[in-house]
Amino acid sequence: MRQNHVIRPISPADYDQLRDLYKYSLSRNTTGFVQKPDFHGDIAVRAEQYQNNNGAMLGVFLDDTLIGFGGLKQAENNRVELCNLHLHPHQQGKGLGRHLAQVLIRDAGKLGYDTVELHVTATQQTAINLYRKLGFTETKRQVYTVDGNDYDTIFMELRID
Repeated sequence: MRQNHVIRPISPADYDQLRDLYKYSLSRNTTGFVQKPDFHGDIAVRAEQYQNNNGAMLGVFLDDTLIGFGGLKQAENNRVELCNLHLHPHQQGKGLGRHLAQVLIRDAGKLGYDTVELHVTATQQTAINLYRKLGFTETKRQVYTVDGNDYDTIFMELRID
């Protein structure tokens, strides 16, 4: 039986679930980028900033439970960054991450952007494969060193105009 899910903007009532899922998702992705939930600041504050600056933070809900989320962060030159795409590990492999990414790309066009950009650590092969299937192409690679750890990072983009 297929479960129904809803994709909608994250609201302040969702912030506790958002923080919990973000922390859990990072802890499960030990080969991904920096495992500290507060490295980039509070995810709920970032959600609000994205939404208040011609961006978005959408959640995937199963009943009232947040099972995934992703954001659009305004960048320069009519570009937006697809960021913070996370899906609970038990919900992966069901097409929900792909669907969420497609909704975010569609929303980027509605917000007036012509290019969606993103970055992902090279170890996240499943995410990279998804982005390639969605039409993203690699634009550059860069290694970041944080707390003595190197993170090989792939930058990708998709024109949507």
